[in-house]
Order: sequence, then structure tokens, then C-alpha cells
Amino acid sequence: MILSDKTCLITGGGTGIGRATAIRFAEEGASIWIAGRSPESLDETASRAGGCVTRVCDIANASAVGELVDSLPGLDVLVCNAAVSFPVDPLADSVECWREMIEVNMWGTVHCCRAAGRRMVRDGRGGRIVIVSSILGELAEPGSTPYGMAKAAINQLARQLAGEWAEHGILVNVVAPGFVETPMSFVSGSNELESEWCRQFFLNPQRPRVPLLRPGRPEEIAEAILFFANPRNTYSTGTTLTVDGGLTIKF
Repeated sequence: MILSDKTCLITGGGTGIGRATAIRFAEEGASIWIAGRSPESLDETASRAGGCVTRVCDIANASAVGELVDSLPGLDVLVCNAAVSFPVDPLADSVECWREMIEVNMWGTVHCCRAAGRRMVRDGRGGRIVIVSSILGELAEPGSTPYGMAKAAINQLARQLAGEWAEHGILVNVVAPGFVETPMSFVSGSNELESEWCRQFFLNPQRPRVPLLRPGRPEEIAEAILFFANPRNTYSTGTTLTVDGGLTIKF
């Protein structure tokens, strides 16, 4: 098992991609800590992943993140997955809507990376940081302005940290999913991936924007995350791996 001697922290571990990653890492023998805001969701993941340690933590709180990372017995892999998403009208909605998303999606990732980087440098063993971003860090979608801004920022954060922390043996990479079936797919009580708009524009067999004609599964994103977390990955850093069923190759 490739992670049998590794301690891994996964943020946003209660649902979706975070839960799938915890389960996949457990299959590879990792010692797993998961963080999130819902204790019930975290407990469900721990049950499915075979007893990983859960911690309630708001990653927008830098002090809380620092305390969490310092409490770990070690840290070999950080998966920055926690995020929030909701539609924002850049003309009509208040700046507070922007601020909430940027506080979690951008600053939360910054806090996690800084705390993990300090711990990894202090321990002297190097490590792996995998940031879960989105294709919306490069593309634009109506209603996603602050979300896309935050994702673009953490893409650049990964590139910067990869260059600055290489001397410490810390590899920093990004996985950028496209449409994935997770709780974040639900907007205003309905699954946007099952909407007529999505079926006609993205999954239409006559002119598909997504060549594979379906959204991704959290387990498929977890495999990409595992690639970067694998200790055998020794030469990929500052890289963004897009996992989107081919969406971004179409026009």
C-alpha cells in the first residue's frame, strides 16, 4: 500500500471529493485526519473510511487551522479540498457574498498551505500538498465570479509555493475538476447536473461539450489526487491536472 506510513490531512473531508479521497487513501493504508464544519458528515466519512480521525474546523480561521496542523502526530500529505459555492450576481449581490466565498476558497487554502508548509519544514521530511481547484479557475461561467477568482488565485498560489518550497522537498500540485456529482452540484434545492440546461448545453450527444457525456464521480477525482500524493511522484510540482471528461478541449 503506497501510503502505509503517511499521515494525511484532508479538508472538506465530510462529503463529495473529500470523502472519496479519504476512502481511497484508507485503501492505501494512510493514517487519515479529516476536517470540516459538519461533525455528522465527518463521522459518516470516518465510518466509511475505516475510522479516520475527525476534527471540526473552519479553514477561514487561520488560528484554528494552525492549531489543527500542530496537533497532528506528523504531516506528509495535505489535501486542500474544502470550498463553498453559490451563485453570485456581480451587479446585484452584496460584496459580503463575494467575501464569504473568497474567505473560504482562497484564504482558507492559504491558511492550510502555510500551516502545512511550516509543519513539513519543521519536521524535515518534505511532503505533498494537493489543492483541489476547478476548471473555473481558468474559464468563466455566469454566476461564478468570486468562485472563479478564488480558484484562479489558488492555482497561482500552488505555482508560487512549488517554486519556493522545492528546496524543502515539498511538492505542490493542483487537481482541477470539471462537473462532478457532489453536494455542491445542488443549487437552490435542485441538482444543476440534471437540469435541462446542463443536458442540452453540455451533455447533448449531437454536440457534446463534455465528450464523455456525463459528469465526473468523486472517486475519479480522488484517483488524480492520489497520483500527486503518491511518494513515488517525485518530479511533478507546480502542475495543474484537469479532470473534466474533456470539457476544456471543446469549443
